[in-house]
Amino acid sequence: MALQIGITSAIVVFAVYILYKNIKNKANGKCDCGSCSSHCPSYKKDE
Repeated sequence: MALQIGITSAIVVFAVYILYKNIKNKANGKCDCGSCSSHCPSYKKDE
């Protein structure tokens, strides 16, 4: 039972970290999709 709670807690913490990182990047005007390509709406091509 304790092992299941530990694993679930680790998954929740990891998910919250990813959400926080994506929200932080979006607030800074950076791409938050994880793999910036030309299809990303936040993509800005430097010329």
